[in-house]
Amino acid sequence: MKLPLLHSLSRYSILVALALTPMVLRADEPKSLLPAFGGEGYLINKKSKDDHTITGWLPKKWLDNSSWAAVNAIYTVLLDPPKAELTAIRIDVQAVDSGQLQLTTFTGHTAYQQGVNYAITGWVRSSDNSSVRVGIREVDEPHAFYVQETVKGKSEWKPFEVAFTPERNCEGFVMFVVNKAGAVDVAGISLIEK
Repeated sequence: MKLPLLHSLSRYSILVALALTPMVLRADEPKSLLPAFGGEGYLINKKSKDDHTITGWLPKKWLDNSSWAAVNAIYTVLLDPPKAELTAIRIDVQAVDSGQLQLTTFTGHTAYQQGVNYAITGWVRSSDNSSVRVGIREVDEPHAFYVQETVKGKSEWKPFEVAFTPERNCEGFVMFVVNKAGAVDVAGISLIEK
């Protein structure tokens, strides 16, 4: 009679142990190969071509690479990200007279290995249905994109993923491009190896 009781206690002990340690059993999310898209940040206020301006807030190690373009834009940190632990920003492009807005990071992962599956992931939203092009661009001239997809925002947050499997070893930067006026929100930007 004691054997079933011990069996029940063992099962009970296992269930209690499992309930108290859910993190051990959950698969870890892949670590981003990019600098964190959130946490600390900085204010920008810079001139771009033909007396245009780019202002606002960006996460540390992320930057606007549009000073060569005639673009007016404001980056704003948002208080309603798709998940509480994520940082979200609005890219409000007010005018594009020539060129395009480019949001990137020149730090983090730049070397891509042939045959390895990578993915740029995050969230997008836009109350005016604006879109952002998301891709990986060559480091050197002519700065062509290895992969680039247009991600269209809707009124609610939606996840996106842009996949990239290089046919050869290469170097590139993750880049977000907006080439016309409109506001698009992005959050939780990550580059993962799948």
